[in-house]
Amino acid sequence: MPANPLRTVITVVMDVLVVFAVGLCAGLVVKFFEATAVTEWGVALVRVAEAVSLPLGIEDIPTPYGGYFDVELAGTVVAVLLIEWMLSVARRQA
Repeated sequence: MPANPLRTVITVVMDVLVVFAVGLCAGLVVKFFEATAVTEWGVALVRVAEAVSLPLGIEDIPTPYGGYFDVELAGTVVAVLLIEWMLSVARRQA
């Protein structure tokens, strides 16, 4: 049975979204702990994650570890995973 090209494209997009969400989660974790957020790679990761996060207008919440919980970044992760889930529904029906 030949593969449906639409299913293949949707699968690739879903995989990219999952990798993107993992990267955003890494930025969220790094920002949560000040010790990692001040390193050279931590600053770069947080800068990229913040650049692609949705502007929800919610301030960061300070953590007991000296860092911040970025609500906007967490909301972006949820939005990306919801889109990925909707694509999985579409792929099942394709």
